Amino acid sequence: MPARTLQLRNFTSILEDIQIRFQAIAEKAISGMTMPTTESEQLLKDIRTTQQTILQRCQKRGCQPADLSDAGYRGFLWLIFLSDPDHFKQHLQFLSRFLQEWKAKTHRVVSVRMYNSPFVFQCKPGRDGYTVTIGEGFVSADPQTVQILVDCSVRSNRRNLTQLRALSRSAAYKRIMELIWQHSAQSSRSTHGNYYDLQQLFHKINAEYFQNRLEQPRLCWSSRRATRRLGYYHPDTDTITLSCYLDQQSIPPYVVEYVLYHEMLHKRVGLKEVNTYRLAHTAQFKQQERKFQYYEEAEKFLKWFTRT
Repeated sequence: MPARTLQLRNFTSILEDIQIRFQAIAEKAISGMTMPTTESEQLLKDIRTTQQTILQRCQKRGCQPADLSDAGYRGFLWLIFLSDPDHFKQHLQFLSRFLQEWKAKTHRVVSVRMYNSPFVFQCKPGRDGYTVTIGEGFVSADPQTVQILVDCSVRSNRRNLTQLRALSRSAAYKRIMELIWQHSAQSSRSTHGNYYDLQQLFHKINAEYFQNRLEQPRLCWSSRRATRRLGYYHPDTDTITLSCYLDQQSIPPYVVEYVLYHEMLHKRVGLKEVNTYRLAHTAQFKQQERKFQYYEEAEKFLKWFTRT
């Protein structure tokens, strides 16, 4: 298997502990309790220490944070964002506003987690109450947006979910996510497979088809040998992932290059919004796709491949 991402032990539990401490501080703030500033200062210090520890581990292994697993990299970028005192304060203020609005509408117990999550919003009921996870992009949300988030948690309907979708595509949300997803350099540890190196292929395709103007996204091999979805581009995280199934001797180089070229086109062309839907394979995209030198051969191989 080509994916050689760096794994972090106990990182999930460390992040959960940080989330719990954030909520505890926010709860005290809205209850009017006298809260020693040392509690929030210690949390900020621990966040910075954890971030530095991860950097040191990467350096020790001769790799970069971008070589971490997807979950690990998400967490690391989140810690960098929160290491800034202004972002840390903003995060606490959002949690306080959300909890205030929540308590004004319901007596249900809630665990609220604001994180650099792969989804914008999630609300899960459980025995001990609700767990609400909110994308960090809402950290600068105004009171009306906070109210919509609470409404979606307490009693979701088509109207407030539509409002939420629109807010998650707003300039304010995107600005925060762009601040978080500022990629570090990437070593060949996570891009180099058994037969193909995504970083080398990216530079080759970038020179041949994009005049070296396409900024390198994060490049990854998938952890699963997917045969249906051979590649995908995540615009929110600026990441291209190719199925590790392609990293074998029986797959011709032009096929791997074609799949990567396809995903690089998604980065270049972007998405077109029509009636709140995002369209990726537009007429413009398909026209550009046909410019790949071995387009016909690659398409023929992939059609045969999906039938076998």
